Amino acid sequence: MQPKQISSTSNAIIKEAARLKRKRSRHESRLFLVEGEDLLDAALARGILPRQVFVLEGHGKLLPHVLRAADGSGGRGAAALEVCFCSEPVMAKLSELGSGTRVIATFSFLDRKLAALGGGEAQGGVEGEAEGEAEPGRDGMGPLLYLSGTSDPGNVGTLVRSAASLGASGVAIGPGTADCYSPKALRATMGAIFQIPIYLGIEPVDLISRARAAGMDILRADPHAGVALWDGDLAGNFILALGSEREGIPPELMAAASTTVRIPQLAATESMNVAMAGTTILYEALRQRMAGISH
Repeated sequence: MQPKQISSTSNAIIKEAARLKRKRSRHESRLFLVEGEDLLDAALARGILPRQVFVLEGHGKLLPHVLRAADGSGGRGAAALEVCFCSEPVMAKLSELGSGTRVIATFSFLDRKLAALGGGEAQGGVEGEAEGEAEPGRDGMGPLLYLSGTSDPGNVGTLVRSAASLGASGVAIGPGTADCYSPKALRATMGAIFQIPIYLGIEPVDLISRARAAGMDILRADPHAGVALWDGDLAGNFILALGSEREGIPPELMAAASTTVRIPQLAATESMNVAMAGTTILYEALRQRMAGISH
């Protein structure tokens, strides 16, 4: 590895990396940007290595632990890691936060193919998985979270974070849902994007057929109908389908759902937003599993 010094915002490497701020470029290249030490450290803690690291000049002290992680990975190693020391204008061009960012990195997409519900195969673009660097996937226990039409990236990122911390088996992303690799969504995950299986491009009809083949129930939430959350049977494996706050889930998912739950709220309050509702349901599912509840 020979670090590069980059002071010009017109540098070809920087222009290519800056393209990843756009969704289309991310999905064409299957690469995304991670900004800040906390997110980078979350990836390294899971053995997932970046392809490139851009460090603000004068802050080389941020680099040694990245190189140690690469050398100890048993995979590509530090020699294959592209490191660039960059001027403030260059970092500002890559940053979504405006100023003050000291490290930005590019990663390969992390999503898997939804080979079967309760498990998944790694996509070829998952660097850590493909080279044995990342933690193996979960054993399939816990609900699968499915997002269809959840358009706010902050909500998507929060739900990924909640799913990872509350024992979901994965997060499947359907049509109309915000890009989980967008800067806002990534910040909201607080690093959880590196901790839980992600499945992209899952159509409702495909999800329904897989659920039926696996004998898994589809659960939906309604603020005004269904059984109270704590009266539902959430101790087993199921699919929690969440949609947009205005339109809910697609009609075909509505028809396929075998269970509808509501979160009891005080009459004078507005319903929770989708991230809070999803987190509450996932928490109750975890509570029931830990308590061994079965209705």
